[in-house]
Amino acid sequence: MSTQTLERAIGLIRILAAGGAEGYRLVDLQQTSGLTKPTVHRILGTLKQQGMVEQVEDSRRYRLGQEMAVLGWSANRTVYDLKELAAEDLGAVAAKTGDTAFLSIRSGTETVCIDRQAGAYPVKAFTVEVGTRRPLGIGATGVALLAALSPDEAETVLDAVKGSLARFPDAGLRQIREAMQRAQQAGYALSDGLMLKGVRGIAVVIRDGAGRPIAGIGTAAINDRLPPSRISEIVRILRIHANHVEQRIATAESGTGTGSVRRFRAAEGKQTAHKRSK
Repeated sequence: MSTQTLERAIGLIRILAAGGAEGYRLVDLQQTSGLTKPTVHRILGTLKQQGMVEQVEDSRRYRLGQEMAVLGWSANRTVYDLKELAAEDLGAVAAKTGDTAFLSIRSGTETVCIDRQAGAYPVKAFTVEVGTRRPLGIGATGVALLAALSPDEAETVLDAVKGSLARFPDAGLRQIREAMQRAQQAGYALSDGLMLKGVRGIAVVIRDGAGRPIAGIGTAAINDRLPPSRISEIVRILRIHANHVEQRIATAESGTGTGSVRRFRAAEGKQTAHKRSK
């Protein structure tokens, strides 16, 4: 398989990931990818043989296959499960703010929401479902991650996603660049209507042990819940819990833990006991 074919196959996999269980028609994949119909059909055939793509019998639509889930499970077990590591802190953000808390990871030029927890405030801002993929720069976590990239990489991402921004009429390249610049100056991202009018989101970046921005943790609420006077307190809460998650990631990557919250806590307990014994 040539490098070009491999890149095209990965691109189709990313598109299919956004289609969920319903999947996409062949013509949809062709139009979205910009590839010819024979090329798309040939790549899909190979991916089907490997179990990474399946075709729904009734609708003839394509979607990700079971092998993709198996590979994802294997990756999480051998590295760490970020959703599991961050679950307690995401819940704490929702509890402390009273609003909806989100955890999203970076996947190439997109973000993927991997967890969402609701706060106690009765009016919820469910701006995105778990599993939803969006271009980097859309939503607070997308802005935060985009702002954390180098200037060259950020421009490469913006060039790649500009064709998919039509789905977000309030988030053109100019608006995203402005939000990105504000995030770089402030150290946190504010999405004011970029995703949904009347809703504001705030997010900060989560970095791995090497300092690379890999995820974002944030909250979203109706405008009245996020006046300027409240932003600093929300940011403080987000930074505290983003730092907790980063510490857990560092522990998992160092080999002290395996990515399991239970084992991470066991490692913490051993360290505490060791300190007390001194």
